[in-house]
Amino acid sequence: MSKKERLKGIVVSLPTPTKENYEVDYERFEEHVSWLVSEGLVEGKGVLMGAGGLGEGYFLTREEHEKIMKTLVDAANGKVPTMTGIFEVCTKEAVRRAKTAEEVGVDFLQVNPPHYLAPVDDEVYTHYKMINDNIEIGIMVYNTPWCAMNYEIKPNLMERLIKLDNIVGAKWTSFDPVNFVTMLKRFSDRLNFIDNSTLTSLAFQLGAKGYISLLGNITPKAEIYLLSLLEKREYDRFDQEYKRLHAWREVLGSAEEMGYRGVGEGTITKAIFEASGKPIGPPMPPQKRVSATDLQRIKDLLKKHRVFDVL
Repeated sequence: MSKKERLKGIVVSLPTPTKENYEVDYERFEEHVSWLVSEGLVEGKGVLMGAGGLGEGYFLTREEHEKIMKTLVDAANGKVPTMTGIFEVCTKEAVRRAKTAEEVGVDFLQVNPPHYLAPVDDEVYTHYKMINDNIEIGIMVYNTPWCAMNYEIKPNLMERLIKLDNIVGAKWTSFDPVNFVTMLKRFSDRLNFIDNSTLTSLAFQLGAKGYISLLGNITPKAEIYLLSLLEKREYDRFDQEYKRLHAWREVLGSAEEMGYRGVGEGTITKAIFEASGKPIGPPMPPQKRVSATDLQRIKDLLKKHRVFDVL
């Protein structure tokens, strides 16, 4: 099976469990991956990603990142494809981490454009090309319009990127509705798009092959059920079930009203795990931990939307 054919289904972004002293809890991470595999997240149904955005990959030291990757590969045990995030501005460091990922047996890289100020297309291309030329594993391009002063990957750049041997997919959302649709229509026969929006059924109708999931960490069988609806093209049913089961997206919006602002995803996602009865430790510094009051409000929102019904 080709690299492209393996990048499909539910791409579960795994949290990075931590101890109260902020050290990574590798044992708990291994147990979580093994449990997901036992629940049916296997080859053909999805991909497991360690040290992605939800996994606070941008807060991991080089040593922690390597150990997370090794733990993921060992726990997956060849039963499900694996992926890791690369969040570096420095292309040399990105290449180094990409090589490590390949050496330990990771199947795919999620790579976002480098950013501090807004990059230009040539810089983004150079970043991806240098990574591509130094490894042989699959690369999923990650469009991140909320970063880098609203920079987005658009068709002209993607035409260049898809000529690189190892680029097989794109984690896709866009702040521009035209760009969102255009890219899917133009490239979905050559790239496997993994939806990262709230328009998953539309993305699948336009050719997407998978989507990013947080819920899969909490109730994988419910997420596998949602995938089956997409595979059967029952899009209306999918939209109804998706809205209910992914109430955490509303929680995220509500957290903003609570006054939540932050440098990363760890604050709110770890609060969601704790609210669902699966605490995985504090967010990595400098991220803050939500207050007990806000945590209770998140629990109430999840209960209101019956998310606990599927736990």
